[in-house]
Formats: sequence, C-alpha cells, structure tokens
Amino acid sequence: MISLVLQRDGYEVIFAVDGRDALASAIHRMPDVVLLDLALPEMDGVRLVQLFRSYHRLSSIPVVIFTGLSAGGLFEEAQSLHVSSFLIKSMATTEQIRTAIRNALMQPLSDGRMHAPEKWRGDSISPL
Repeated sequence: MISLVLQRDGYEVIFAVDGRDALASAIHRMPDVVLLDLALPEMDGVRLVQLFRSYHRLSSIPVVIFTGLSAGGLFEEAQSLHVSSFLIKSMATTEQIRTAIRNALMQPLSDGRMHAPEKWRGDSISPL
C-alpha cells in the first residue's frame, strides 16, 4: 500500500528482498532516501544502517525506519542509530510517512548540500 501511495506521489520505488539485496541495491542505485524495516531476512535493519554509515558513498543517505517492532533488542538498538525518522507501522499514518520522507530529503548532507533540489521533485525511495 505504501509503495502505491509513494509511486502516486511521483517517487520511483525500488524494492529489495532482504538486507543483503538492499545493501547491493543502495550501492548500485544510490537512493535519495531509504524506507527501512528492522526485521529483514539475511541482515537486520540495524546492521544495514550500520553498514550504510560505514560506506562513504552511503553514509549520508537518510534512513526512515518504518517497522512493526516496537520493543525488543532490534528496536532498542535502532533507537541509537542516526536515522531521520522512526515510525511504527501500526501507528503511522500515510501522511506521517510522507512527511518523514519529505523531511529526510530536506536534511542537509554533511557538506551542506540538500538531498532534494530547491523545487521538490521526489526522486527515489528504497523501501526495504
């Protein structure tokens, strides 16, 4: 459902089947923002964000956590990560997801540039 909403909003949505695929896809495609679940096969979302932050090319990609986990080890660990937003699937509205993505795209990169151009265009999001 979220994918359809985002596509209707003009985003290019790229899917990954698991954490390893997400990492390879991000390296290859360089998304503008990543919409990430914590519970992923092969590699959990926490480890994926840690790897993003360790790769220079991926380190400034904003990550919006969108997960069904609201307690437990992964949830606790994810709260310490440098992510743009943290949304719980059962509580987040479509508008909150849209807002989190827009806000993530407007965050400055480490060199002061913005992820999105001055005129909003919404390029690509990788829901993982």
